[in-house]
Amino acid sequence: MAKGLELFQQQAIGFTRQISPYDTLVYSTVNPGLMYALVYLMWAPFLYPGAHMGWAILTVTQMFIIAGLYWLLSVAMPRQGGEYIYISRILHPALGLMSSFMISFTAISWTGVCTDWALKYALVEFFVSLRWATGNMAWMAYAEALNSLHIRALIGTALIFFIWIVFYKGSRAMMKMSWMALIGTIIGALTYISANIITKPGTFAANFTSLTGLNYHDVIPLAVQAGHPPTFLLGATIMAGSTYIILNTLGATFSANLAGEVRNVQKSQLIAMFGSLAILMSAWAIFYGFSYKSFGALWTNALMYLGGTGNPAYPFGGYEPFATILIGILTKNPLFIFLIALAFFMATYGSAAGMSFGPSRNIYAWGFDRLFPAKTAEIDPKSGSPLTANTIALVVAWLFLLMDIYLPQWTAYIGYTIFTWFLAWIFLGISGIVFPWRRSLLFQAAPPVVRSRFLGLPTITWLGIFTTIISVSILIYLIIPFFAGDMPYTMIVMSIVLLVIPLVVYYLSKSASARQGIDINIQFQEIPAD
Repeated sequence: MAKGLELFQQQAIGFTRQISPYDTLVYSTVNPGLMYALVYLMWAPFLYPGAHMGWAILTVTQMFIIAGLYWLLSVAMPRQGGEYIYISRILHPALGLMSSFMISFTAISWTGVCTDWALKYALVEFFVSLRWATGNMAWMAYAEALNSLHIRALIGTALIFFIWIVFYKGSRAMMKMSWMALIGTIIGALTYISANIITKPGTFAANFTSLTGLNYHDVIPLAVQAGHPPTFLLGATIMAGSTYIILNTLGATFSANLAGEVRNVQKSQLIAMFGSLAILMSAWAIFYGFSYKSFGALWTNALMYLGGTGNPAYPFGGYEPFATILIGILTKNPLFIFLIALAFFMATYGSAAGMSFGPSRNIYAWGFDRLFPAKTAEIDPKSGSPLTANTIALVVAWLFLLMDIYLPQWTAYIGYTIFTWFLAWIFLGISGIVFPWRRSLLFQAAPPVVRSRFLGLPTITWLGIFTTIISVSILIYLIIPFFAGDMPYTMIVMSIVLLVIPLVVYYLSKSASARQGIDINIQFQEIPAD
């Protein structure tokens, strides 16, 4: 390294540990979007016909293994950047940047896509639902106006700019937004439960038939005739759970990316990563369970299948059978429609913000390690936040918002996000497997919980083995609907783009540093200063 040049672009990380264990738990819980279950209830039964979404929740037990791996690695290396720090220090910096880039920009894309979901499902379908619940066609004029591409782009842009303001104000402001999302989810869950309490059995079937003109009892036969199985299937349930329900947990590990700002890391990460999964599973049990109870289990899947396949018998035209429509038909009460729409907006908007907040710290970590420009590793003195990293994240999120609005085939069923994320987690799993030997000094210096053993092998190695197996399995599950033609080719293209870009960035950065007399590989022998 040239004389006078520092190992890292800064002497210390520059963040303060201001996030409490329980704020960390709430952030990790609302990140994946507690109410996205209502979106995946529409998509998974179409992509995996025969899937029982209630039983599919049990597949989330796989995520406890991955959460355990993150927990031990974050305790061993409690710094900003999460999997980037772990993989770059254990395997290779190019693989660390590649994996972290894939996860980070996948999550950042959700900020854009999910902001559009907040508009489509909370706002647009609110008016669609009023039309079906009241029979008043006038409500459709409002729905169609708000569903205009340009209007969604305009409102969505304003919403993402507000997220930028929240990020500028710092971690405490983001934690308040996370609490807002949790309150929204509680409103949604209570609304679902109340709707079931006040309605008698058979009410939904009678209302559906009278309001849509399609006989409730004809829905399952029509779906079966179109190719849906006449019963639930174990294989479809496992695959739907291992893709779309597990998708609904991704982001619960982002507390690891904030480890440099979290107080009492070992306790905070344990509570956040395991507690968030338990809360998520409980919330989904309410949304999936009461959906099946209210509307009919196989019937609900059959309707989603008719909608997903574009069957001419599907009664709601170009609008998806979102929960506001179904709750509206169940209750015929605009208040319940409003509460579900409000709850979904609060939960989704808070989640959308959180999905870029953790990755913005990854961008910061890349800058700290000289892989991105030094500007990305600067902390704004007024707000104490990484202003440039935040801005990069939200500009990219805004581009994905526009993509979801104007080029929806590129974000269809967000299949690329599952594929890309689990491809990256293969390298996380391998890092866990080899950590005790590849970085033996760091492993031996870690707290006792990290150095624990099971059946003669380090516990972290076992967790790495199972993380790798789970990740490979989920990639296979996702390829099945892709080859069946139910997933667009854009799923693979997007994944390849997100894989190649960071490799190009790494080797360009390495070359640029070498011209300054800096061997950037040296810095990856250490973790950044606190």
